[in-house]
Amino acid sequence: MDNYGSLHRIVAKSSVDFILNPFHEQSQGEVIGSLEYLLGGRRPAQLELVEPSQSPCLAVPTSVTHRNKCSVEECTTAAVSKGRCVRHGGGTRCSVAGCTKRTKRFNRCYLHGGFVLCSTEGCSSKAKRYGRCWAHGGGAQCSEESCSKLVAKGGLCWSHGGGHRCRASGCERRSYKRQQYLCDQHA
Repeated sequence: MDNYGSLHRIVAKSSVDFILNPFHEQSQGEVIGSLEYLLGGRRPAQLELVEPSQSPCLAVPTSVTHRNKCSVEECTTAAVSKGRCVRHGGGTRCSVAGCTKRTKRFNRCYLHGGFVLCSTEGCSSKAKRYGRCWAHGGGAQCSEESCSKLVAKGGLCWSHGGGHRCRASGCERRSYKRQQYLCDQHA
């Protein structure tokens, strides 16, 4: 019987072998057994466990996905486009003539309109989330019950412990990663 014969293998939809090889040859008895199962006759008592070596889909992949590296010498970063990483000129550029910055949105950089404005009427601020700026509820709310403030870091507002505090002992001021988590006074 050829692979495209009139007698196809009928198996359960969850069978991986059916998905990978729907026209697999088998004996007449196996097909009839499969038909009985589909028509409500006998059912298999339990599923057979398949070893990874028995099925090609369970085998460990032999090839590793290869990302091209940046073409600039000694750069190990992955290439984005044109054979270069973002730092060395890969990626899309702003559509405004003479601008060489990367695009943010609408094929423009942040300076030339690559952003969304707040949807609240009369507001000219840039939207942060849900089409609104921070002042009009564009950020996520604090996870503390009955708190309507916006989150600083970690799902909590500043009052409930969100954000980063200064590492200096006894100081509770806001700190910044760029200052090794020290406040402006201790940096």
